[in-house]
Amino acid sequence: MTQFSTLGNDYSLSNVEIENGNNFGGSIEFREGVPIQLLKYNERSRNGNFGQIVLNPEALNVLRTINEPLAIISVVGSFRRGKSWFANVLHGRHDGFELGAKVEGCTRGIYMWSPPFKLESKQSDGEIIQKRVIVLDSEGIDDPKQDENWATKLFILCLVVSSTFIYNINGIVGKDDIGKLYLMTDLSKFIQEPEVGDFLPRLVILLRDFTLESPESLKEYFLEKLNNVDPKAAKGIKKFFYGFDVFGLPHPGCKKTMVQHMENAITDNLDEEFVEEVENAVKSIYSQLPLKYIGSSTMKGMAFVKFLQDTVERMNSSETSTLLSIPSEYESIIQYVSREATNEALEINKKRMSQLISEEKLPMIWEEFEEKSEECASETRKLFSGKIIGSPIQIEKFIDRLSGELSKIKENFTKKNSKELMIYNENIAKKYWEKFVKIGLTLENLFENYAEFQKALKSFELAYEKSSMKSPEAARVIASYMKNQYSEAIDYMTQLGRMNTELAKAVHAKEEAERLRIEALAREGELCRKIEAQKREREENGKNFGNKILELQRNIEQQKKSQEEMQHRLIKEREYATKRYNQKYEQMRDSMLEQRRLNEKEKMELIKQQERKFEQIQRSLIEEHNRKHEELKRQLDLEKMKVNQNEIYQMKLLEKIEASNKNNQALLEQIRTLKDNRSRGIDWKDIAGVATVLLPVMFSIFL
Repeated sequence: MTQFSTLGNDYSLSNVEIENGNNFGGSIEFREGVPIQLLKYNERSRNGNFGQIVLNPEALNVLRTINEPLAIISVVGSFRRGKSWFANVLHGRHDGFELGAKVEGCTRGIYMWSPPFKLESKQSDGEIIQKRVIVLDSEGIDDPKQDENWATKLFILCLVVSSTFIYNINGIVGKDDIGKLYLMTDLSKFIQEPEVGDFLPRLVILLRDFTLESPESLKEYFLEKLNNVDPKAAKGIKKFFYGFDVFGLPHPGCKKTMVQHMENAITDNLDEEFVEEVENAVKSIYSQLPLKYIGSSTMKGMAFVKFLQDTVERMNSSETSTLLSIPSEYESIIQYVSREATNEALEINKKRMSQLISEEKLPMIWEEFEEKSEECASETRKLFSGKIIGSPIQIEKFIDRLSGELSKIKENFTKKNSKELMIYNENIAKKYWEKFVKIGLTLENLFENYAEFQKALKSFELAYEKSSMKSPEAARVIASYMKNQYSEAIDYMTQLGRMNTELAKAVHAKEEAERLRIEALAREGELCRKIEAQKREREENGKNFGNKILELQRNIEQQKKSQEEMQHRLIKEREYATKRYNQKYEQMRDSMLEQRRLNEKEKMELIKQQERKFEQIQRSLIEEHNRKHEELKRQLDLEKMKVNQNEIYQMKLLEKIEASNKNNQALLEQIRTLKDNRSRGIDWKDIAGVATVLLPVMFSIFL
């Protein structure tokens, strides 16, 4: 297993001593922390062919957590020229990174200060931004024990990962002092630059132990001396670096033993001019400290780690330095950062949604659910937007991809809430159905008639409306009751004779129409909710996209290379991405509106179907009514006929009775006459003869 050092292999200072530090003082702010090894070089790989660069996972983990734009300073230079001390001074201290006399050959690699410190700075447009500064102290170049291929790779590696490249050399600028600056002759042998944007870092040359009288321009002096030694290198610097600075630092003015142990130096004991020049150099470096860019995007921790890993992997693929294709590396980084940012954002969204459900409890009415879920999604989108990098077209794609993934997460929680709403409302419906309706469908308490049944249904609906959680699910529950429980109850009432068949048909039709209406309204409500959610999402995505474009615009303005071309490309891609995004939204909106139109069309068709059904039932009822009316009329006529026949019979009977009465009167008269005659001596045999004649006549009358 590869071993990495936090403080180096033979540091004499403890962690506590380094964290407390030997303050440089003056105008340079003191920074706490410790150095940690970022990478090292193994001279022989496992296959034994050539050396390999090995990254320290601990250092990479520190870098991954950085969410601010990065400014990366590499301090590079010849062996034992005081570069590590200057790297310490950048942190306002004499100690920290290990210094010259104690560096052994086995401590090769690059160290970084941990944690990287924050620095506020004012941009050229007046905006105050907070950046993270990473200071890298590299192994000395041109160590006699150093692998030549590694020395070249180290120089190129520091050059490509930095936004400020400090090269520390002897102030005389002789042939033996320029170190790896000869590589500047043609950097295209090692680096394929992107077409636009600042890629190469700001170059700062430190001329150490500069004892000559300061010229009018140290930059011109340096280029002149470099031109005398290596004209191609001087030409290459002017070609590849649009602007650079040169600082001449005199001797510190102390004894050799102190120079060898500058970590213990006391600033007041150093040469005043030396201290002043050091402070001026540090202040100038920080006042013009550029950020590290990927095209028009700033590089942050995650992107820097990926860039570093890819660059090292590319360098490890060959014994000698191979051509680094920066555009290819950039594309790889952009896609990687997008994937990582997406995964992180989705995990945060899932966690926040789960926490929300745990705290708020399901079910929730949809207005509250949408508000809470949108709050979670908004937080996620903001975090994601701050991390992604790339061109406007790429950013638009990344935002669109995230929206799709967020929709899947939301849909999952939406289904859970919908399920809980159904369960809640079903329980409410069951409670009030049993209370108001089911109790009247038992033989012991059966509804007397349809009016009483209808009153119970109304009470059930009102109670449910009051207690249910208003939602499409609530509508579906009541619609389900109308389809099932209502229908069963109506059939039951009909079977028991409390409702006639035709009335039952009419009630069935009425409840079916109401059910279809409620279901249509539920679909429409759900559709409206989705449209509103899509509208809010579009507005926020548009806002985040706009802010990202402004960020890219500011980044372009901060860069010096190909600014006009970058501006033109940004505008072109922004317009294309905006147009594409608007087209997708319009398509989505049109799809939603089409669904609404179809839903409305379906609703109108259902209404027409029900109207036709009602008309059919009405015709059937009218026909049945007419048929029964005719039947009743015929029965009435028959009854009338019977009544008329009875009246005739009664009249005949009365006539017979009248005739009988008359006969009886006549008979009685005859009897009286006979009686009178008896008294006068009439024989009863004569009367009997008369009776014999009259009785059959009377009998026939009564019959």
